[in-house]
Amino acid sequence: MKQLFNKTKSILILLLALSFLGCEEDDVTLPQVVAGFTHTIDFDTRTVTFLNTSTNATAYSWGFGDGTVLDEVNPIKKYPIGSFTIVLTASNVAGASDTYTDTIIFLDTEIPLITLIGDATVNVTLDDAYTDAGASALDAVDGDLTANIVVGGDTVDTAVEAIYTITYDVTDTQGNEAIQVTRTVNVAAVVCTDEIAGSISAADLNLTFMTDPTASITNDGADFSWITNPDSDNTVNPSCKVAQITKQGVNPWDNTQIDLDAKLDFTTNTGLKIKVWSAIPNTEVRLKLEEIGNSSNNVEQFLTTSVTNGWEELTFPYTSADSDKFDKIVMFFDLNADNSDTYYFDDLMLYGTGSGGTGGGCVAETAQSLNAVDINITFMSDPAAVGSGVTVIEDNATYEYVDNPDFSTAVNNSCKVGKVTKAGVESWDNIQIDFADKITFTDGSNFTIKVFSPVSGYKVTFKLEDQADGNINTEVSSTVSTLSTNAWEELTIPFGAADSAKYDKLVIFFDLAGAANTNAYYFDDIKLNLGSGGGGGGGTCPTPPAGEFIGDGDFEVNADCWVVFDNGGSATISTTVSNGGGTNSGQIQTAPGGNPGLKQERFGMGTILPNTTYVATFDIKASAADMLANGAVFQAFTFSEPADGSGLPAAQHVLIAGDANVTTTWVQRSYTFTTAANVDGGVSLLFELVCGGVTGCTGTINIDNVSITAQ
Repeated sequence: MKQLFNKTKSILILLLALSFLGCEEDDVTLPQVVAGFTHTIDFDTRTVTFLNTSTNATAYSWGFGDGTVLDEVNPIKKYPIGSFTIVLTASNVAGASDTYTDTIIFLDTEIPLITLIGDATVNVTLDDAYTDAGASALDAVDGDLTANIVVGGDTVDTAVEAIYTITYDVTDTQGNEAIQVTRTVNVAAVVCTDEIAGSISAADLNLTFMTDPTASITNDGADFSWITNPDSDNTVNPSCKVAQITKQGVNPWDNTQIDLDAKLDFTTNTGLKIKVWSAIPNTEVRLKLEEIGNSSNNVEQFLTTSVTNGWEELTFPYTSADSDKFDKIVMFFDLNADNSDTYYFDDLMLYGTGSGGTGGGCVAETAQSLNAVDINITFMSDPAAVGSGVTVIEDNATYEYVDNPDFSTAVNNSCKVGKVTKAGVESWDNIQIDFADKITFTDGSNFTIKVFSPVSGYKVTFKLEDQADGNINTEVSSTVSTLSTNAWEELTIPFGAADSAKYDKLVIFFDLAGAANTNAYYFDDIKLNLGSGGGGGGGTCPTPPAGEFIGDGDFEVNADCWVVFDNGGSATISTTVSNGGGTNSGQIQTAPGGNPGLKQERFGMGTILPNTTYVATFDIKASAADMLANGAVFQAFTFSEPADGSGLPAAQHVLIAGDANVTTTWVQRSYTFTTAANVDGGVSLLFELVCGGVTGCTGTINIDNVSITAQ
């Protein structure tokens, strides 16, 4: 058997050898791979069905021109608008391959392929950068543009005033034939006002950029340039030269620093002003004053721009407590944003006459009371001083007794005020004043307080507590006008007889409803004003008409119905002006710093429902002889009142705030509001006429035919 196997093996080897000897050396011819495809298109859905026509192939790779790849035989693909090049690679197991390419274009039938929009004129000032084929000439061509080639016309010379015309061939992304368009380039002289004065000295700082101050500038992650004003055609800042700051995007705190020759004096100066320009809405501009060589000795303030793509002036007040301490100014734009944006500033200067630390134009306080029965905290002396009779408590907020940052207006020309700087821990960072006795109120009573801050539109909240039991409390808020930025404004915070003899602690919150912050707020003249009674629904106030909830809406009875708040102006019942149905109306006249008002309190108890929508309607007109002017605005609010004595705060509903457009003819207005879940104490209605501290601020309005009805 073994011999038979060996013989068979020998025969096989012999046959294999013979077969090799018999082969020719010519190459073997394999089947050729040919790639190819056709397609059908559903133009409504832009869906393409591909039909593979490749031969001698066993594998396929499709590239669809949009970054996707598939290995199917006959794929289906849905496309967006645009042009796409499809590449099919076909191959077989022997390694042979071939490719086939085709292009598919989907047009946007709703938008013209090449559209010139806007003005065809490009305005250029002398010596501006200009590129014939650049965006400055064709920034109004739509997004389909792929090329704009100058084919004729004038050569623009930005050193010569003239009007130039340029001709372009414009093509688009969708393969359409180029069209020819023209642009007019108007090269005009720079419209600006030359600076005639400037100083980088601490004694009379007035950085107008009349000359280049680069030698005094330190760049700390932000690049400073002395440039031509990019926006001089305006009244806020028409000067020719300004500063350009471009953050490098290294850190959010990229900044620019200016070293001065001496310490800044805020006894003879009130503060610093600066003009800024930013393309970013609500840009934070922060000034940090430091001592050179001792950066831990510093103070900082910030403001937020209200103008986008335009110049505006920001004001940073300081007090004598900040005087003779700082000789370095550090400027941050958008401190918390890690970006590489560009900002401009100009006219960084000292302003005002200061308080001199002892007067200097302010009016010294002559009276003050820290007694609970007649509170009148004028800061004639520091209420936090030992032996004052009250205790001031700091709850994540720093209290200071300081010079008035702006005593130049009639609203508050006193010399000394209080300052609260929140610690940024919580929105409810506050200060507290503990009195020796319980506070006495009568119906129609209120607190008034004057406030000043770089921010506006925030609420000032008074929370009254029992020192022995913090659960016994009540709180009421009033909102600072959106017009009052770095300006004194007096607010009224109402309380009634039901609040009397319960509370001996006053907690003051600034911007309780906002986010935690480190803002500084100044305040003055916390005064208790005892009322003479009032409040809707009691006494001889008449029963409301059927279907209504407010009594004496036509001001004809005016007994125990309307509470009057003069508050720096005058609120009264006019017997000579009305809008039908009688001879009377409510009249409010304001003056600089005033916020007089008329209020009807706690009506509809037991009949007004919680979480229900009601309509407030009234007629209003401005006096033809005394229209709203120089910052006077009309405001109206309703309040959902909890039960008297509950200690719970009222819920405020804004009907209208900050309205300066009251006509001199009678107009009926209607506003809806939805009551809160707790209206056990009814609803209150308040009309106010608020005046900022601007000289000449004035206004008189009349209100008639007031009603509250269910929607």
